[in-house]
Amino acid sequence: MKHFTLKLLALTICISFTSCDKDFADIGSDIRGAQNFNISVQEFPVTAFSKGTGPVQINNLPYNYLGALKDYTYNTFTVANIVTEITPTAFNPDFGENPRIKSVRLNIPYFSTVTGTDEDGNSTYRLDSIFGNPEVKYKLSILKSNYLLRDLDPNSNFEEPQRYYSNFYTNTLEAQDDAYTILYTINDFSPSSLETVVNKIDNNGIETNEEEFRLAPSLFLDLLKNSENDNTSANKQFWNELVGVVDDGDPNTDNTQISLDHLENTNNFRAFFKGLIFKVEAVNDGSLIALNLSSTNASIIIDFTNNEENEPEFVENLNNPSEFRFNFTGIRLNPISNSPDLTFANPDENSGDNNLFLRGFNGSFGVIDLFGRQDLDGNGVSDQLELFISKKDKWLINEANLTFFVNNDQVNNTQPQRVILYDLDNRTPIIDYFFDNSTNASVPSQSKVVYSTPLTKTQSGNGVKYKIRMTEHMNNILLRDSTNVKLGLFVTNNINNLGVSQLETPVTIGLPNNQTIIESIPQNTVLNNKGTVLYGTGPNVPEDKKVKFEIYYTEEN
Repeated sequence: MKHFTLKLLALTICISFTSCDKDFADIGSDIRGAQNFNISVQEFPVTAFSKGTGPVQINNLPYNYLGALKDYTYNTFTVANIVTEITPTAFNPDFGENPRIKSVRLNIPYFSTVTGTDEDGNSTYRLDSIFGNPEVKYKLSILKSNYLLRDLDPNSNFEEPQRYYSNFYTNTLEAQDDAYTILYTINDFSPSSLETVVNKIDNNGIETNEEEFRLAPSLFLDLLKNSENDNTSANKQFWNELVGVVDDGDPNTDNTQISLDHLENTNNFRAFFKGLIFKVEAVNDGSLIALNLSSTNASIIIDFTNNEENEPEFVENLNNPSEFRFNFTGIRLNPISNSPDLTFANPDENSGDNNLFLRGFNGSFGVIDLFGRQDLDGNGVSDQLELFISKKDKWLINEANLTFFVNNDQVNNTQPQRVILYDLDNRTPIIDYFFDNSTNASVPSQSKVVYSTPLTKTQSGNGVKYKIRMTEHMNNILLRDSTNVKLGLFVTNNINNLGVSQLETPVTIGLPNNQTIIESIPQNTVLNNKGTVLYGTGPNVPEDKKVKFEIYYTEEN
């Protein structure tokens, strides 16, 4: 009966903790009939320090950034380029008799939301994934790459997947810039929230004033031209040669089509056409825009005409239009470079650092060592951890939290809304992540708010703290003899994404007799373009700002 009453009381208190987020100084003050139990809180020591990630894996990401952004907290300028294969959706095309290319339309949607539609059907949009100042323009070039991307790593005898890292552009591609074919250049590019209005193009390749269709905001270009001001269709010969159209430029002479080996199958095409590079050149603060290259609307479409279409009675079959389409399936990379490169001082792994530096992309993360490092008996186990384990048959844990306070003297940017705590040994979030079923389908970053409380702010907008619940993690240590593993604190832009990205150089943490080697980090931190600085556990941190590790428990008198 005693154990049943204890468990029932603990369950009641857990429910009350879940339903509110406040300081629990008066826990148990209104409980009746439970005078034989004390509800208490104990604060344990923790050691926290930072580590830089170095170059991170940038292939197999769910979406990609394009642009340039100044990070004023870390005083670095980040440029994000895109390298991607393109793939025909059909092979051995037949363009009919006397084929002529009318346009080569590239369309890559932005993430956007309709905010209104007027009586004429004109829609207004809000860009959902743009960061920084979209009014600042930069140079954008689209290049034909000469670098063959591989699915498999030749250094593993082609038995393991090839990984590409954030320094790939600067280390490998940049030296060959002069050898790439420039397909299109925009000297003053910035993403626009306006819907894309597409006009019809006549059979001679001349754009008319008649509207053909509209698209949600996107990067939309006619690659038959080499710039917005090109009136000569300067790239026509390039695209003719790619698809086998023989066009001597004489409108009185019929064109012909030849068969090409690279249009027979996917492997042949990717070996021939290595891919495209979306290259950003910027010297000032700017913006990053997320591109949805995996969208079914992301494509390059070659629209052509032929003698059949020139007949007056011709009606195009909308289910089989006269076009040849490429999509962006295949290998896609998002190289990211920081200028200057981020550097981090060697951490104090005994006392912890005064500041915890957390940043997305190829940035940094926090390492959390629960129960501190004091080991007076020299048995290799923290004294405070031994104290905690000694409570195995005495405590029922109601709640356990880690609280991190923002160092606003160090932060100069918009801060990330969420952080996530990982088990670094097993490369997975701590178990409390999986116990939290709170969801928000429309805003994924607002899910799992019990496990990871979003950034608390002051009325003026300054960040105050993040709090992580780790009740089940502590129960596993106390009741199930789980290992007290090292934990990693990362910024995240989508707490529901459990993908991982490899590090080019593994990070080693811990003392020589208790080391952890980190080979990968959460993919959602690679996709986060924000950073913050938190107070750590070093000797110069004010006591009320140090990382706080609290355990609320019920104990029989």
